[in-house]
Amino acid sequence: MLFPLRFAAKAAAVLTLADIAASIPIEAYNNVQGSSTATNSTTVLGPVSNPNIDKVALENVVPTTNVSLVYGVNGTLAQGDMKVSHAMKYPTVVLEDIAAVTAVDCDATSVVVTFANLTVFNAAQSAWAVESPFVLITNHMGDCDAQLERGIFLASSLSFNNTTLEVTCASEKTDVSTTANVTEIAFGHLAGTAIAKRMTINPTYTMDFTAPLADNTVLYQYAPYVTVTADTATVGANVTFSGYFKYSWLLFKVEDLYFDIDTDFSADLALSLDLAASYSTSFAYTAPSLTYSLVSVPGLLTIGPALNFEIGADLSVNAAVDVTTEVGLALTGGSAHLDLLDSASSSTTGWTPEYTASINATGNVEGEVNPYVALTVEVAIDFFSGLVDLSAGLTAQPGLNNTLTLTASGGVDLAGVTGLNSNGTCSEGLELASEFVFGLDAFATQWYSTTLYSVAIPIVDQCYSWA
Repeated sequence: MLFPLRFAAKAAAVLTLADIAASIPIEAYNNVQGSSTATNSTTVLGPVSNPNIDKVALENVVPTTNVSLVYGVNGTLAQGDMKVSHAMKYPTVVLEDIAAVTAVDCDATSVVVTFANLTVFNAAQSAWAVESPFVLITNHMGDCDAQLERGIFLASSLSFNNTTLEVTCASEKTDVSTTANVTEIAFGHLAGTAIAKRMTINPTYTMDFTAPLADNTVLYQYAPYVTVTADTATVGANVTFSGYFKYSWLLFKVEDLYFDIDTDFSADLALSLDLAASYSTSFAYTAPSLTYSLVSVPGLLTIGPALNFEIGADLSVNAAVDVTTEVGLALTGGSAHLDLLDSASSSTTGWTPEYTASINATGNVEGEVNPYVALTVEVAIDFFSGLVDLSAGLTAQPGLNNTLTLTASGGVDLAGVTGLNSNGTCSEGLELASEFVFGLDAFATQWYSTTLYSVAIPIVDQCYSWA
C-alpha cells in the first residue's frame, strides 16, 4: 500500500502537523552530465602597482625591511586581488614604487637603474650608499624578471653616474626564500592597509557549481535483492572565499593559515528503493570530482579548490518493500572561518537550512531508510612550488532518518488526507518516526577534522490507525 508523508520547514523549529508548507523550489543546474556551467579555469595574478603608494615621495627610495606587493588580473585591481607582505632580512627597495625610475636593465652580475629626476637620483645615492647588501625588487622593466613575476636581486657594491643618472649595482638574482624572514599573503579584495593577524577579508573568489546526475541513475544494486535508483539528483553551490597565510622562512614553519568561506547550497534528491527481501546495507555513490586551479601567482602561490558530492543511504528492512523518498535543501548565507592550525578557532554562522522531505512505502515491513546527500568544498594551497602543500574544507550533509512499521492497509498523507486517527495504535496502521538531520564538518588535511554545526529536527513520531 501507499504511505505518502510530506513536510517542509526551516530547521529552526520543530514541525507539527499544522506546520505543513509548500515545497521550497530548488533551482536546476547543469554539470557532471550534459552541458556545464562550471569549468576548470585558472585566474593568473600578475604584479600590479600598489595604489596606496605615493610614487613621487622621496621616502620610497629609502631601503626598508617591510615591503608590500600587490597582484591582480591583467595588471588591474579588481575582485580577486592578492597582497603579499615580506619582513625582509635585508633593507629593500621596490623600484616600481619610484615614479622617477625610467629604466631597469639586468644581467647575470648587475642591475642598472636609470632615473629621470636629479633630486630623486641624489636621494637614492645618499640612501643606497650606506646599505650593503640590500635588495632590489623589479617589476617587468627590461629583462629583469619573468612574465607575471617580480625579480629579486641582492645588491652589493654600487657606482653612480651623475651625468646619465644611472646607478649600477653589482648583484645576484635570488628569491624570497633567501631574502625574507617572514612572508604573509592575504587573498581577497583588499584595502590598502597592513595585514593584521586574524583579520577577516571579504571573500571575493567565487565558484558557481552545479551537478545533476542523469535521471534514473542506478546508485547501488545487489541483484536480485536490492536496486537503488536516483530518480532525480541535483546539487548546486555558490562558494566565495578568501584567506590568510603566514610563513616563517627562518623556522620553515607555517605560523598562520585560515580561510573564510561563504556559501549558498542546494540539494534535491529523489530515490526509489526496490528491496525484494530482508536486507541491511549502507552505500555511497560519489560523483566525479570537479577541481579548479582557481588562483595562481607564478612562482609563489597556487590555490586550487575542488567540489565533490556524494549520495548515500543506510537501509535496513525485515521484508520486501518498495520505497520512494525525497530530500530537498536550500541554504543561503552560510559562513565559516576555517583555521587550519587551531580547530578551536574555527567557527560558523548562518547555517539554517530550509528543507523538504517525504517518504512513500508499500508493503508490510519494519525498517529504516535514511538517505543523505553531501557536498564537500575543499581548498588546496601550494606555496613556493610545493614547500607547503595542504588543504582544508567543509562538508555539508543533509539527510532524512526514517523508522517505519507498516501493519495494515491504507494511506497516510500529512498534507491533508482525511479518515485517519492520529491517536491510533501502531498495531492497526502505521508507526513512523522521522527527522531531518543536517551536519557541517570542517577539516584540515594534516591536522584535524571537527563538526562545526549539527541539527536533528523531529518531523513526526506518531502512530496512525484507520478510522
